[in-house]
Amino acid sequence: MKRFRFTVLHSLLATVLFIGAWLLATLLIGGISIVDFAGWVLLYLVGLSWAVYVVEQAGSRIETRRILAERRAGTAPTVVISGEVRSRRRLGWNPIDPGSRLYGRSSQRLRQSLAVLAIYSLAFVGVYYLVQMRSAKPHDGFDLPEGGGTDTIKASAVKVEKVIRKKFLFNQNSLVIHNVPKDLLDKVDLKLDAETRNEYKSGTGDGATGDGEGEGSGFGTGKGGGKTTFIRIRHGGPNWDRNFGVGLDRNMLMQFEKRTKMKIAEESQSIEVPQLNSMPPTKNPALLFIGGTGQVLLSAADKKTLKQYLLERHGMILGDNLGGQAFHQSFIALMNEITGTTPVAISRDDVIHRRPYPLPQLPFVVAHGGTTPLGWKVDGRWVVYYHPGALSDAWRDDRAGVSRQVEELCYQLGVNIMFYSMAEKNKWLKSQSP
Repeated sequence: MKRFRFTVLHSLLATVLFIGAWLLATLLIGGISIVDFAGWVLLYLVGLSWAVYVVEQAGSRIETRRILAERRAGTAPTVVISGEVRSRRRLGWNPIDPGSRLYGRSSQRLRQSLAVLAIYSLAFVGVYYLVQMRSAKPHDGFDLPEGGGTDTIKASAVKVEKVIRKKFLFNQNSLVIHNVPKDLLDKVDLKLDAETRNEYKSGTGDGATGDGEGEGSGFGTGKGGGKTTFIRIRHGGPNWDRNFGVGLDRNMLMQFEKRTKMKIAEESQSIEVPQLNSMPPTKNPALLFIGGTGQVLLSAADKKTLKQYLLERHGMILGDNLGGQAFHQSFIALMNEITGTTPVAISRDDVIHRRPYPLPQLPFVVAHGGTTPLGWKVDGRWVVYYHPGALSDAWRDDRAGVSRQVEELCYQLGVNIMFYSMAEKNKWLKSQSP
């Protein structure tokens, strides 16, 4: 037991140095999130503990067999003092044997511990980077939906038709007696004012929603297989996935399809920041969602990637405060660092609040960070829209208990932000065409 504690102590000391170096290299260079890194560290420590235990047990068995063999042979017995093997005869090269020639004549247990740590660590890092390489395989990216149209959503057209009341004419000189009971005529439903709805289907003719000359709702730079997406970032902060999935933010996607008639992805999705680098620059998503209830934890590499996404690839970020001042302060500081500018209040008459829906007022569910939406503008374009009042809470099936009016305004604001990001991406894609 004493020898086992000795081995574990040296292994842990060396492990601290290894994890420190790995932390510095991976977080600052590799681009893995802190949450994922913590999981890998835990896996590493569990595996190291088992490796030390297995080597220790195997080494003890080898020592026991050697001592018994020497006693039977009547030779000078091997002596183990404080974990060091003292023997007059030359031992073998078995690395599991603490008395192996590999470890010399002194500090054998320490050298064995360091050897186990080095071999295990190299193998673990190799597996880690193999997994990372496989997970970072090229992504096809996302295309805008193909089509054209304008930045307005046509309301349903209602046509009122006047139905003429039928009159019965009788020839008083006729030999036929027309005896129609008055009560029977009164019961006939003549539908004097009938409404015939000719609901306009966006995506046909001049009323399509989008930007371009193509058929149906969409964008001129879109592709046939392109779809509207709603993608959020998996970051290291708490509750990044709140309001994520079916019956939650997928409702926003469905409402976007219903109102604009553009094609949408089957589900809302989530990605890690490094995945943006595996996509062609022109196929990065038009909009990324970042939500949470605390600090937004991203690596330096993640921040660099998001800066490229916003400023070089013409993407946009929608931030949604779902939990108070911690997220508010963290998100603002993060966007300041990434964009290189500071936020301003987005006025109610800004284009993002007027197209496709002219919002009569700005909706808030819970004012975690105040009641003023903030934006970061670069080269005349909003690159970040920050909603401090839990916008996505209203997209849930239970609409977080807010009124139908607030729910509707939250959907309209969501449509406006999504449309703005896609329209700006479309402009940039047109500028990239030869």
